[in-house]
Amino acid sequence: MKRLSDILLVDDEPLMLNSLKGLLEFDYKVHTATSGFAALEVLRQHPIKVVISDERMPEMPGHELLRQVKSISPNTIRVLLTGYADLDSVMKSVNSGEVFRYLNKPCRPDTLRNIVSLGVQIYDRMSSLQKAVAVAAPQVAVNKNIATPDTPKTLPDVLFIGYQAEEVLQLTAKLRDNFLISAAHTIDDAMNILTKKPISVIVSELQLGEYDGLDFLQVVREEQPQAVIIVLTDTADVKMIARAVNELQVFKYMTKPTSEAQIERVLTDATMKSELYQQKPEMNLQQTAKIVDAKSVPTPSPSLREQLQQAQKQLNKS
Repeated sequence: MKRLSDILLVDDEPLMLNSLKGLLEFDYKVHTATSGFAALEVLRQHPIKVVISDERMPEMPGHELLRQVKSISPNTIRVLLTGYADLDSVMKSVNSGEVFRYLNKPCRPDTLRNIVSLGVQIYDRMSSLQKAVAVAAPQVAVNKNIATPDTPKTLPDVLFIGYQAEEVLQLTAKLRDNFLISAAHTIDDAMNILTKKPISVIVSELQLGEYDGLDFLQVVREEQPQAVIIVLTDTADVKMIARAVNELQVFKYMTKPTSEAQIERVLTDATMKSELYQQKPEMNLQQTAKIVDAKSVPTPSPSLREQLQQAQKQLNKS
């Protein structure tokens, strides 16, 4: 008999827990917890593949729980399910817990089932690939001992999209020893840069002329999966942040104004993440996997996709 995958539901409302458990218990081994601390105990005792947490709970909010889940069990897929459109909480959950999906209560049963199913598949795939890499590691270590010419370490490329040149210069004036900074005021400018070099980190506005910024970034992510995406914008809107999570799996969502010190910290973390994706592509499955739902996920403009694909072809030829 096939062993059911372990998932964890966390909510301080017993009625909500029972409802969610009833929806999922025939396909999964469902663990429940009514607090963040209880959830962490379950996580330490069982191989939890997906955790779904409410945000507003006493003692420990959902975003703090998911941050600790990320630290304890990085492969566990983290989902925030909440009935409160609290901007501050949503921002914290995105930026500290790197959630896979942000869902509003009430959530459609088929949507929840699809997300849990996808999360379990991603967990299994990541774990399987990591085991394969571990088996191959001894041979890799032997190969590394063979003398090879030293190659100079290149600085990570960071592309700012949708900002005035003065704004980019103000934010990055003291960072150019650590990053190769490029700036593109328009999407056309951005695509010109994308044809010339691979990008480690993209920092983008959401208002990009005639194009939807998230649609554009979604296409970029598909064409350059190693690129880690940061949103830096004036737009602080819960629905927009939810789109950034659900459609793009954005690394950070930041609102202006911000400081050079904050940008440096975020860029440093993002470039490390990009390096991880290049060295261990299996760790990028969570970022690139998505559910195709025509009712809730807008389809990027075909002309935009074609332009980005052409840009990637040019890059591959160089």
